[in-house]
Amino acid sequence: MKKSVIKNTLILVAISLSAALLLSVTYAVTKNKIAEAEEKERMDSFYTVMENAKEFEQIPEAEISDWNGKQTLGGTVLSAFKAYDGDKNEIGVVVSAKSPNGYGGDITLSLGVDKNGVITGMMVTNMSETSGLGSECQNEKWAAQFAGLSRYPLSYVQKGQPEGDTVDALTGATKTTRAVLEATNAGLLFSQEYIRGEAAE
Repeated sequence: MKKSVIKNTLILVAISLSAALLLSVTYAVTKNKIAEAEEKERMDSFYTVMENAKEFEQIPEAEISDWNGKQTLGGTVLSAFKAYDGDKNEIGVVVSAKSPNGYGGDITLSLGVDKNGVITGMMVTNMSETSGLGSECQNEKWAAQFAGLSRYPLSYVQKGQPEGDTVDALTGATKTTRAVLEATNAGLLFSQEYIRGEAAE
């Protein structure tokens, strides 16, 4: 009886170890592919929010970290790049920014800001918001209203006509709207300060 229990226990342990090893190997194989796919998606979004850009140069992470550390905003800048046109002229900044305060958690977006501090485009790249409500933050028509805005901080209106540097809130998804604006405002302020040479001060 004891031998049978020991034997069965050893078999279970062996199966568990084999499964863990298999999962570990699978993760190691797919991790790089997933990271590459995410990086490609992010870079594609940069070309979307700044259509005239042909190449990007990464702004040092230390500068971004220092800037985030001085802010009390709801959003943070994850990464930032100088944008260049086809003639190697610097035309603005693109950033990846995040707010943790969406209805479903983190909302990450890409934002383009030209040399005059004006938004060229905004695109939500990652979110877990409610389908049909907060998920509409990825609707191209809704996101398009950010282009042309520049006055920090951006705000929103509900069931009204946006005026000045405001956007129309998502119907039934005020929390999502606020989170998108938190991330957008962080990205906008960083970009404008970087363009003016103030971000590293």
